[in-house]
Amino acid sequence: MSLSSSKRIPLEWPNIDVFTFGKSSLYGYDSINHCLVVHSSIQINNLNAVSNDRLHLSSSPTWPIRRLILNEDETILALIADKIAYLVFLPKPNVQINNNSPSKGSCLCSIIRVPPIESSSPTLTCSLIDFVWLNSSHFVLVYTIPSSSECHLYKVRSLKQIGIEHLHTYTVGLSSINKFGTPNKKISLHQPSDIIKLDLTKRQEKNLELILLFAMKNDGEIFILEIDQNQLLSNENKIFGEFQGPICILPSTFNNYGSDHGQTTFICLSNSIYPLLIYTRDKSKLNQCIILSPSKNQYYLYTIDLICLPTNQNGQIITSIIRDRFYSNRYYLSDSSANVYLIEISWIDQIQQGLKQFQPTRIQHLINGNNNNYKIINYIQQMNLIQTNNNQLYLAIIIKSQINQQKELIFVHCPSFKPIEDSLILSESDKSKSSSEFVDRIRSLVSRDQSIPYITLSTSSTNISDSDFEKNLSQFVRILTEQYIEKQENVRKELEYKQNYLKDFQQTQIDEYKQLNEKFEQIKKRFQILREQYQQECSRRKRLSSHVDDLLSVIEQSTPVISDAEIRMQQQLEKYQIQIDCLKENFQRIQQFILSSQDQEQFENLSIENIQNFVQNHRQQIDQMKKQLQAIQFNK
Repeated sequence: MSLSSSKRIPLEWPNIDVFTFGKSSLYGYDSINHCLVVHSSIQINNLNAVSNDRLHLSSSPTWPIRRLILNEDETILALIADKIAYLVFLPKPNVQINNNSPSKGSCLCSIIRVPPIESSSPTLTCSLIDFVWLNSSHFVLVYTIPSSSECHLYKVRSLKQIGIEHLHTYTVGLSSINKFGTPNKKISLHQPSDIIKLDLTKRQEKNLELILLFAMKNDGEIFILEIDQNQLLSNENKIFGEFQGPICILPSTFNNYGSDHGQTTFICLSNSIYPLLIYTRDKSKLNQCIILSPSKNQYYLYTIDLICLPTNQNGQIITSIIRDRFYSNRYYLSDSSANVYLIEISWIDQIQQGLKQFQPTRIQHLINGNNNNYKIINYIQQMNLIQTNNNQLYLAIIIKSQINQQKELIFVHCPSFKPIEDSLILSESDKSKSSSEFVDRIRSLVSRDQSIPYITLSTSSTNISDSDFEKNLSQFVRILTEQYIEKQENVRKELEYKQNYLKDFQQTQIDEYKQLNEKFEQIKKRFQILREQYQQECSRRKRLSSHVDDLLSVIEQSTPVISDAEIRMQQQLEKYQIQIDCLKENFQRIQQFILSSQDQEQFENLSIENIQNFVQNHRQQIDQMKKQLQAIQFNK
């Protein structure tokens, strides 16, 4: 049921879409003018009537801002972008702001840039995963480079020279060193997981104040780092320790390893000896766990309660969880349908006192951010607890319309309960008293005279006095209570735990059944589409086949029919063609023979002429020789 003590105020802050709340103030980032708009001492009745302070920055951020995170004492505001973080040093409360500016006041604030980790590969881009303040001057952030399983610890210097200093880098879940000095190897079927969320809580241990830093990975594993607060404040550059884990979640039925935690979130509550951790196990389920540490560097998450929020046909999911800084056993959560719930854990002090029976967690629906009168769908941008100028405690919620982008500020008056710290703090006398009562009870159980009746009933004629009978009856009732009723109560608790587990299992099966039905419907639709495509293809092939048959019939009809006489004439023509080819070949051979004969005749003519010349020459020589012989003979 929604609370009636709520008030809606239009939030008319142009160019501002990123907000955060302080203890009693509202901060917004102006993306056009690159400045901060601050509304201090919130007044519910005239929020827009009072002018705001403008904090101008010494330099303008180059990346779009998506989140604002204040430190503990509200002296530094972290501007979180997609790839980088900026730190703005806010003015102190006693600093006089310039009243001559157009607004209520303006001031120039220093801003520094947290340098991202440099990558060895130019193709890889660095992205900022999460940012968390440890105290007013130390913060931890996670980058995607060089590894999304590393947390980087920084320290802010603001005394002599404003700046930041990198102190240490923690590795979360990649490897650890065993007692033999060698790295432990983790066998997993999945790829190396990435950190998706950081959160912290504090715990008092003797004279130490310990910071418990939790890191959740996308495979559901949770790791823890224990840091001494005094070690941080002592300006030591060496910060020792390493992340322990993954933390074992008990009972084992609530173990969340291997599940999809792409949209999960978690918060830590309580600064008592038993801090709490609440994480989303499903879209609308919350696990409430106690952090147990039986020995050093050994932690367990014991699940006490499982909360299932009501869902509707829209299938809303949990979008954000914030802690109540005034009451450590309360927290608030919102879902995707703009519903806001107040959850109060009533069993913390009962566990602290060692009781066996726990009160259930109280869930109260505070408000629905949607405007049902005009059917306007809104979503929640920011919510936090604030104290107004009249010291009233309100839950402030900023909603934004998905239709006209109008913003509203809703104030819900929070009911005041007794702080859980008051009920958790036990004095030494109370502790000793409870301890002595427990010891006396144990002694009474083991003593013989308190475990059997004073007088045994028998068939004797001994009369039992009223006082003895009353004692025996009370002792019988006591034994019956301790031996039977307590066992029945334990059985009832066990059955209740199993029933809760079965409900959870049934809900999981229902969700899986719905998913299977959705997949089946998708497969069915896909099958129907493929079937239609197959039918279209079959019809197309039938049309092509009929078209081919038509073409073949046309070809057959256009082919002429030859008679026997024409066939004989064709054969005779083929024979004539063969004879013509043979005659052509013979003719070519005759031509070649004629040409070769002419060449031979020319050669023979040349040979005869040469012979005739030769013979003529010899004849002349013979004639000369005859003449010479005749002359010789004549001379004799």
